[in-house]
Amino acid sequence: MRNIDSAPEFFMHDVDISRNHGHGTVPVPGRESHTADLKEFDRYVEIMKQADRQDQDSQWDVEGDASNGDEGSTDHGGVSPYMGMDINMNDVTFEGGVENIVGDLSSNNDHEFSEASRLGLAEQCIFIHKDKSKRTQYPFNSKFWTYFRSILSNAKPVGFYELSNPNAAALKGPDEASNFLGKLRAISPINPIQPAAIAKEGGFNEDEVLAELFYGTVVGLVAMIFAPECVKCGSAVMDTDIMGRVPSKASCRGCNEPNVIESLDKIKVMFLLNSDVLYILAENYACTPSAESMSHTAAIAAVPANSTGSGYSYCVGTGNDTEIAPALDPGKYRMHCPIAKTDNYLVVEREAGDKDRAVKLRIKVSDLVCSYKKGKQKAVLYAPHGRIQFDVFSDTNSLFILWVQKDKDDKMLIHLPDEERALFTTAARVIHHPIFNALFQDNRATLQRNVVLSISNVVLVFTDIVDSTKLYASLGDGKAFTLVRKHFQVLFGAFTRNGGRVVKTIGDAVMASFTSGRAALMAVSEAMELLPTVGRRPDNNSFLEIRIGIHSGQAMIVPLNGVNDYFGQTANIAARVQSAAKASECFVTETVLESSEDAREAYTEITRLGSSFKATPLAELNLKGVAGKVHARGFRWLLRSRRASELSSSFTSYMDRRANRG
Repeated sequence: MRNIDSAPEFFMHDVDISRNHGHGTVPVPGRESHTADLKEFDRYVEIMKQADRQDQDSQWDVEGDASNGDEGSTDHGGVSPYMGMDINMNDVTFEGGVENIVGDLSSNNDHEFSEASRLGLAEQCIFIHKDKSKRTQYPFNSKFWTYFRSILSNAKPVGFYELSNPNAAALKGPDEASNFLGKLRAISPINPIQPAAIAKEGGFNEDEVLAELFYGTVVGLVAMIFAPECVKCGSAVMDTDIMGRVPSKASCRGCNEPNVIESLDKIKVMFLLNSDVLYILAENYACTPSAESMSHTAAIAAVPANSTGSGYSYCVGTGNDTEIAPALDPGKYRMHCPIAKTDNYLVVEREAGDKDRAVKLRIKVSDLVCSYKKGKQKAVLYAPHGRIQFDVFSDTNSLFILWVQKDKDDKMLIHLPDEERALFTTAARVIHHPIFNALFQDNRATLQRNVVLSISNVVLVFTDIVDSTKLYASLGDGKAFTLVRKHFQVLFGAFTRNGGRVVKTIGDAVMASFTSGRAALMAVSEAMELLPTVGRRPDNNSFLEIRIGIHSGQAMIVPLNGVNDYFGQTANIAARVQSAAKASECFVTETVLESSEDAREAYTEITRLGSSFKATPLAELNLKGVAGKVHARGFRWLLRSRRASELSSSFTSYMDRRANRG
C-alpha cells in the first residue's frame, strides 16, 4: 500500500452550496442503510393474506336484489362499491379495529397517508370474511410475495458501520465497494418497485402484481406514487402520491432537464416500501446510465449515509489491496449523483509519479449539491495528481455514489436512449385497473383544473338504452329508473371485471374506457349477455336493449366534474358509432380491430358459430362531423327478441328463481 499524504487537504474552488433539507427517512443509529426487516415484511404479508378480497370492483348484483344499495351509499364516483352485493355484515369480523390495523401499519411511511383515505379504504377491503368460498378476481398471490421476499432478502448489512466520531472516515476497499453496489443492484427491482419490470423478471401477470401492490398500499406496506419519466435521464422528474398534483412543467430533480408533462403514457406508477421494512437513506431515485455512459467510468463506489455523519474513504491508484481503480490520468472528470442531487467536476492536474503519495480530498456531500440556479457554476474539485483518497461524508442523509467519469458531452453522459429504458407501468394502465378503481376511485387519479394530458391510444365505449324515452313515458320516472339503475350495475360490473374504467353516465348512457380492444370487446359481450338479468320492461314485456359503439385512438384527458374525462375526435367518433348501431348491436370500428391481433381474435371468439352473437356485415358509416367514411363491423345478440320460453333452460330457471324471490 502506498502512503497517504497527511498534508493539507485540497478543497473545491467556486463552490455552489445548496443545503439539502433532508426529505428522506430519519436515520436510525447503528443500522446500515439499504437493509430489510424480513419479520416486519412477513407481518404485513400475513395481514394481506387474511384480508377479504371479494370483488368490490366487479361483484355487481346478478343474484340478489339489485336495488339493495340505494340507502346509505357513500360517494364513490356516484356508485357505492358495495351496491348490490350480497354481503351480510354478520359474517364479517374486524380484528383489532380498522383504525388499529391501518393506522398502525401506515405509520412512519415516507409518503403520508391521510387519515380519511386510510380508514375509507380500509372499510372496503381490510376485514376478515368467514366465508372463504367467496369469489374474487385477484386472490392473494403467495408466489408473488415469496418471489418479492427473495429479492428483499438481499438487503442485508455488508459491513458499512458508522463511526462515533462524525469527522472520521472508515477506509473501504474494492471488495466492500463491490458488495454494497451489488446489494443496490440486487434490490433495484423493489427500490422503487416497478410493477411492469418485476412482473417480467418474475414471470407474473402485470395486473396481478398491481392488485397485490394496491392491497399493499391499503395496509401500509407500500406507498403508491406517480412520477413523470424524464425525457433526458429516464428517472423520475418528481413524485407525488396523487396524480392530480403532477405539474404540467417541471425540471428533473436528478439532471435538471426541463420537462413538459403532457402524456399519461409517460407518467410512471411506482411503489415505495415502508421504511420499517426496507430502511433506505436516499434523497432521490437513481437514474440508469446508458451503456455508452458507463464505458467512460473511471471509478465508482457507493457511500451510504448513517446516523452519526461519519464518512467512508475510497482510494484510486494506491495499490491492489485498497484501490477501487487505477490512478486517474490528467484531465477533467465529471462527478454526477442523481440520488444525492450532486453534479460537479474533478480536475486532475498531472500524472501521479512513483513517489507521490495519495492526496486526500475531503468531500462533504452537502457542498456538492447543485441548485442549478441561473448563473451558478458546478463545483470543481482540484487534485495535483491522480493518486487520490476520497474521504466522503454523506451529511445530507442520502446515499452518495462516488462516480468519476471522463468528461464528455453532457447529452451522452446523462441521456438514456429509448431502447435502453426499462419497462414501467403507466398511469394510463393503472386508472383502468379494477382494484385501483375499487379501492381508490378517482381520489388518487383526478387531474388538477386546467391540466390536460394526452393518451396515445385509448379504447372508448359508449352505450345507450334503446327507446328509453318511451320507457320513462310509460312507466314513470321512478319505475323506469329502477330498471336503468339495474342496467348500470350490469354494465359497470362487466366493464370493471374486464379492466375497464367507467368514465361517466350521460342520462341512461354510459361512457367507459379500456387500454385494449380485446378487453373492451369481451366486456361488451359479457354485458349484453347479462343484461336480461335486470328483468323485462313492464311497458312491452321485452328485455331491456342497448346499442354500443367502440372506437380507439389518441385522446385528451381533462378533469371535469371531479373525474378524468376524454375529449377529442376519438370520443366524438365512438359516440357517433354507437348512435349508428341497432338494438342489441355493437359496432366496433376497423381502427380497433386493426390495432391488435388480440382484438381481432376477440371479435372472432364472440361471433363464432354457436355463440350468443352473430356478426353483422362491414358497414361504411357516414358520421356527422367526421370527414370520410368510418368502417365498422358489428355483432348482435341473438336472443334479443326471443320470449322467455325460447331462452336456454339455465337462463329461464335463473329468471324463475329471481321472480320467486320477489
